[in-house]
Amino acid sequence: MNIILWIIQGLLSAFFILPGYGKIAGSKEKHIADGHLKPSRSIIPIRILGVLELLGCIGIIVPWLSGIAPIMTPMAAAAFCSIMLAGMVVHVRKKEYKMLPMLIVVFILSAIVAYFRFAGLASQ
Repeated sequence: MNIILWIIQGLLSAFFILPGYGKIAGSKEKHIADGHLKPSRSIIPIRILGVLELLGCIGIIVPWLSGIAPIMTPMAAAAFCSIMLAGMVVHVRKKEYKMLPMLIVVFILSAIVAYFRFAGLASQ
């Protein structure tokens, strides 16, 4: 099971790198053109989400691997669950239903990592 969890953790980390970077590096105009942001809104929440996604990419791997603050790994996975739930709400409101299957899969994978890594800590 440990190997499967490591594979899922690697996939989750890889999954969140590009969107996280895009939220940080993309201009306000690009986010407006992509429909992620209304012209009258601040880009700061998108930037914050991007930073949190990139920190999650590190947090889902490094703490468990290093043994330093391993509680951070299942917490990062739980945070990814929260991000996916928020994404589902946003996409349903925008009537963008074709994104939902991917978000659900990522939510389930994140939940698996969170559950089993929390359980692993409890059994130590």
